[in-house]
Amino acid sequence: MLNSQDNMDNNETRHWPGEDYTVSTTDDNITPTERHDTVPPPPPPADDNDRYPEGITFNWIPLAIAVMFCISGAVSDWRFYLTLAVAVIIHEFGHVMMGKAFGCSIAEMQVFFFSFLSYKPKQKPGGSAWRDITWSLGVLPWGGFTTFKARVAPTQGMYRQQMEYNAASSPYINDKPAWQRLLISAAGVLFNFATFLVMYITAIVMPSFYWPEYLAKISLILALLNILPIFPLDGGSILFTIYEMVTGKKPSSLFTKWSGIIGFIIIVLFFWIFPEWLNRILGSVMGSIF
Repeated sequence: MLNSQDNMDNNETRHWPGEDYTVSTTDDNITPTERHDTVPPPPPPADDNDRYPEGITFNWIPLAIAVMFCISGAVSDWRFYLTLAVAVIIHEFGHVMMGKAFGCSIAEMQVFFFSFLSYKPKQKPGGSAWRDITWSLGVLPWGGFTTFKARVAPTQGMYRQQMEYNAASSPYINDKPAWQRLLISAAGVLFNFATFLVMYITAIVMPSFYWPEYLAKISLILALLNILPIFPLDGGSILFTIYEMVTGKKPSSLFTKWSGIIGFIIIVLFFWIFPEWLNRILGSVMGSIF
């Protein structure tokens, strides 16, 4: 509930019910009459990225394409794709677990790209915080992603205002301090390295089982690729966050946008079109370990 006009001074704090932030206004050039006629803007909406209705959603086009590839024999090594899916699930679940540990709300976790199957739990009042996540499965085995809910930047009002967020209780990732966002970005790589260590030891203890060594190799490769300082890989996000921690300011949205475009081009060129250099590097790393 807003305080009445008579009780306001030039430095007031206004609270909206159910929100974890306040709006503070300080401007000596604004007269009480002008403040009386100016209503503060409503709390900014969340960018929920809710693309799916509740329940199970099918996208038949990518599913049909995947079936055609399977029938044609283009997809033959099922062991590789299943093991890669496990490694990607572990990687993305690392982001989810770390985000939830810091109270972030997550819109979607997807394994592989071009999703054909999604499940969004039915929302219940007072239900588990995990029910806000949409779980998706795609057909293109190039990795996965986790989408965190972010607060839309507030619009400028008729008077200067400062949004003061409670980072501990806010569900939005862009309200969190830089060190928490750094750990969230690094969590996927850390989970893959942990999987590599566990599976590597398991392969030594039980050499007759081939799959632990196979999962260890793919987990290590996934961790090494994601740690590269190329945005939008995890390494690029980590680099941006370290820059923010050192300089005290975030990279501009324009710089981030173009970094993502250039990074995507680099990934396509040197990961898939001309992968020889990457194969040599990974081959030397694998040969020195296994």
